[in-house]
Amino acid sequence: MEASMSYWRMPWNRNIGPIGLDLGAEHPRAMQVRLGEDAPRETVEVRIDPSADFVQRAVAAASAMRRSRFIGREVVVGLPTSIARMHVARLPAMSGADSREAIAWEASERNAMAREAIVADAIATGAPTAHGDSKEEQLVIAASVDQLEQALGAIVDAGFDPIAVEPRFMSVARAVSRRARRDADVVNVRAVLHVEQHGSCIMVLRGDRIAFCREIPVGGETLDLAVATRLSVSVEAASVLRAHRMAAVRGNAPAVDVAADEAAQAATRATIDALAGEVALCLRYYGVTFRGGQPGRVVLSGPHSGEPRLDEIIEQTTRAEVVNFDRELPVATHRPVGKRPAQEFASWVVAFGLACRPRFFVEGTVAGGRVAA
Repeated sequence: MEASMSYWRMPWNRNIGPIGLDLGAEHPRAMQVRLGEDAPRETVEVRIDPSADFVQRAVAAASAMRRSRFIGREVVVGLPTSIARMHVARLPAMSGADSREAIAWEASERNAMAREAIVADAIATGAPTAHGDSKEEQLVIAASVDQLEQALGAIVDAGFDPIAVEPRFMSVARAVSRRARRDADVVNVRAVLHVEQHGSCIMVLRGDRIAFCREIPVGGETLDLAVATRLSVSVEAASVLRAHRMAAVRGNAPAVDVAADEAAQAATRATIDALAGEVALCLRYYGVTFRGGQPGRVVLSGPHSGEPRLDEIIEQTTRAEVVNFDRELPVATHRPVGKRPAQEFASWVVAFGLACRPRFFVEGTVAGGRVAA
């Protein structure tokens, strides 16, 4: 018999948010936050076979959460990029049921899936429209109904209540916008580059509003392969070398052998240059579309954002200030929680953003691209 599930939510637990479950990370991660100071109170990381599919990851995560010290049953689920498909579309300015149907049919046609087999939503970017144009630019996100039902069913069967699902980029945006949620913060324009194992995501945020988002198929996996090819070693060995280099940069490990460090740097330079070039193109597109210039700073986030010289090369390419994600986060996130050292928070940004979503829907949190209410 499996151990009983996490604790019931009591009246004095009102300041504890939902469980944020990131199913798109290398390993599923769950976090719960004490709202107000936004301090993480409990974390769980689930080690699972990398080949596990979406549903298997959900089953393993739900089982681990039952054995945890989380409070309450509400769960906000972050969807992997392979599940939450995203594209930009210009749709008629509508609201209510008409808008939902228009979004669903747009997603159905773009993804070549039957209308009844897909669930979709959209975020308005707020991009200016041409005079007389009744359409507005939206980020359309779609997912397979069948995959969602199976994964969420496993979470429900474990005794939890999935109150929301969202693409992971929304969670990243919420995480780095905890101090930019006022209407006046719309002038706080910055880009966020989130670098994961299987790819990256570049966003432009205006306060807590997503104005631009694009996925880039360059991430830790690409860098591992570049190092493995150049040094004639296995991908696993290349991954270990890269992890050591990133830890050394953070001051959490001794310096890497000079020859190995230089060889790894030479191996990754072309990939980093390509990533920086993509970021620069996206920022120029934003500047032209919004007619307000490019963001003044780029925030680096994600488990592979500490790649040596990534910040320097992006700064040279974009001519924007480059800062680490922890400068944008509440001070409380810098504390260690359980077995998770504070310096490893780069891998927990998505789970943190999910855990900061309100337990009760607040009207207007999605309209206009707002994610951090």
